[in-house]
Amino acid sequence: MKWISIIGDGNLTLAAIQTMQLTDAVRTYHVSDDRFCVEYPNGHLFFDFDTDLSDWQDTIEKLPFRAAAVITLVYQNAANVRHVLTQPDFPQDVYVDNDFGVLLPLHDYIESGMPMEE
Repeated sequence: MKWISIIGDGNLTLAAIQTMQLTDAVRTYHVSDDRFCVEYPNGHLFFDFDTDLSDWQDTIEKLPFRAAAVITLVYQNAANVRHVLTQPDFPQDVYVDNDFGVLLPLHDYIESGMPMEE
């Protein structure tokens, strides 16, 4: 599996993802309290919500705000991630960590071409 992480403040919640207009999704469902799945015709996305930020301390120190949560997007198809991140109702005041040394605000990440494992 491949993944990127979204780091945000107290406004970053799994509920914010679940209420998005997830266009082109075939199906959405709760896997558990901290995991939500969005299925597309060409793969699925898991949104894994985590408030235990102990593994993220080095990354959080680089942010201009105090992070409260991380949502890791576990994916099969990078196109689905790009589609979700560019939705107008995706949380905006977040940072993206692509697990390859890129840590950028969402807007800058989108402008950079959204580098991630294909």
